[in-house]
Amino acid sequence: MDRPAVADYPAGSGLQPRVIEDFEFVWMLRGRATFIVSDERPLSPGELLLVPPGVRHSFRWDSDHASRHGYVHFGYVDVHAAVAPEVRVTRMCSADPPAGLCAYLLWLGRSNLSDWQTAARSTLEFMLSLLENGPLPSDEVRSEVRGPVAAAVAYLQHEWSYLPLRRVGVAEIATSAHVSRGYLNRLFRETFGSTVSMALEHLRCSRAEALLTRTDLPIASIAHLCAYADLSHFSHRFSGTHGMSPSAYRGLGSRSRSVLEQAGVLQLSRLIWE
Repeated sequence: MDRPAVADYPAGSGLQPRVIEDFEFVWMLRGRATFIVSDERPLSPGELLLVPPGVRHSFRWDSDHASRHGYVHFGYVDVHAAVAPEVRVTRMCSADPPAGLCAYLLWLGRSNLSDWQTAARSTLEFMLSLLENGPLPSDEVRSEVRGPVAAAVAYLQHEWSYLPLRRVGVAEIATSAHVSRGYLNRLFRETFGSTVSMALEHLRCSRAEALLTRTDLPIASIAHLCAYADLSHFSHRFSGTHGMSPSAYRGLGSRSRSVLEQAGVLQLSRLIWE
């Protein structure tokens, strides 16, 4: 593996067709480029290109401005991850790790670390796993709900921005979404797999779970922070959901089960709090 590095090109330059014997990650830092293989693929900052060995390709750099890109070459022996021998281009959204990992690779390339290759290999393996699994959803992609459900989610985002949570009722949310309770319940079942009231209960429980296992707050305080009337009410509702008391749940620590293991609850939680 060669050290990760940057390359600068004047406007209008190009790279003649070539075939490389290893893999190469390429990412634009300034300007644009066109990657030419069987077709032409435009590249701009924020995109990560994987070029596999044995593929004849070329680059045409920005015709109007000087351009800069980062790159790193690596072989099968450098990574333990399975690498499909195909050209891949992925968009690195603001929430996605690869952009930071690319910057880290360039830092490693400039560093005097004696074991930079070890760090680079583990970074490349992580990047390849991310490339295989696909990018994290951007803010636009994660807005996967529309209409009244989106309005309900936006209302909860506003009302539940901070602890303590305020007790929010189904009728209140339905009013904010300008629909009836029955219609909103139907939409929630279709989208999240539960009624609005059950979704709200699970969301409050998810907040309580985190406070029980990650803080030493008194359980009565957690009840208040998660919008339960009192400790007795919290214990009753929490036990009904988890099959154990809040104190028993706290005792299990990281081994405890979470309502976020339900896909619909996790989806709604991410929409509201992430």
